[in-house]
Amino acid sequence: MEQIIEAKRDLGEGRWDKILKRKMVEMSFADTYEEARDEWEATGNVYKRHFGGNEPEWTNGHAGHCLCGHPVVYHFEIHNTVTGVRECVGSDHIGAYLIIRQLVNLGHKEGEITNKMIEDWLKNRVQTMKSEAWWKENGEHFTEMYNAIQELDMAVNIKDKSLRLVGSTYQYFYTPKTRATGKLGDRGYQMASIVYRWNGENNQNKQIDKYGYPNDRLWADLNLFYHTRHLYQYKLDTDKKVLHNYTTRHIEAKLAEAKRAKELRAKREAERIAWEAGAEERERKRLEQIKEDKRRAILRRQREAERAKTIMEKSSETFANMCDYYGIKEFSIKEHYNSHQIRSLAAIKEMIIEGRELQKYHLDQLKGLLGEYNNE
Repeated sequence: MEQIIEAKRDLGEGRWDKILKRKMVEMSFADTYEEARDEWEATGNVYKRHFGGNEPEWTNGHAGHCLCGHPVVYHFEIHNTVTGVRECVGSDHIGAYLIIRQLVNLGHKEGEITNKMIEDWLKNRVQTMKSEAWWKENGEHFTEMYNAIQELDMAVNIKDKSLRLVGSTYQYFYTPKTRATGKLGDRGYQMASIVYRWNGENNQNKQIDKYGYPNDRLWADLNLFYHTRHLYQYKLDTDKKVLHNYTTRHIEAKLAEAKRAKELRAKREAERIAWEAGAEERERKRLEQIKEDKRRAILRRQREAERAKTIMEKSSETFANMCDYYGIKEFSIKEHYNSHQIRSLAAIKEMIIEGRELQKYHLDQLKGLLGEYNNE
């Protein structure tokens, strides 16, 4: 780790450095600068001068100038820990040796203090001071303008937008413009989104966190947009009108759909009631249909049995000749045949009488029915 001993920055032999050395000794207990230097430390208080007064006491009436007399903008308070004197120096004279003592007082060990720790201390103090000074001077005006243009900025300074249905209403989803097109003051200049740059949710470098106050470009854009906002208001009004129309039509469609659904439910309920009311009649008709089906089945079987009996009792020379041809005995109704067997025999006999050729499965069926089937 780089130690501060390698990066200490002390006062040199220039004009302003010599003056500061002399004045620091005058305000110290020690008689030499080399000893007096160790009595002083930076406090962490920083002030940027604003015309109009209100300077802190430790500027001691020379606000705008370092203790050495050199003109400055930023004032850093330094404190003599022996004599109690408080003074201020500019950024050129807030040396590392002053910051080290302050960091030690904050609990750091001197041998562990690095250049980066000193740079961070200085950067943070300056940044905090700049932010406080900026807000003191411009905060009220910024807040007024920013609140007035937030909604408009998100509808104008964009690169894309989409219309979506959220719940029962339509909403625009805007993609903010993250980079400006052209230069401020040029024709066709389109600024980047002010909201995005200042505190945009998806902006990792939002200025509210990075600086604590808007940079000059954002401040200029905000002033320009605020004072010309009436030129862009129609865009926001148009979007709102579109949202209203879409939402109105959507709600009307939903209401119509709900009405149709209600009517359909009422129709189905009426059908259900009517169906339940006719249950007894449907059951009566069902039982009658079963009885009718049974009656027709009995009649059909009777007709088939009578027809089969007629065929079986019918004598035919053709039948006798074909039985000899197939090598089977003539067959007739016997007492041990059931109705199914009689119908099967009658069907085969009818085929023989009509001269239709019997297939092997007919002959096998016939031999089985006559009791003469063999395994040949």
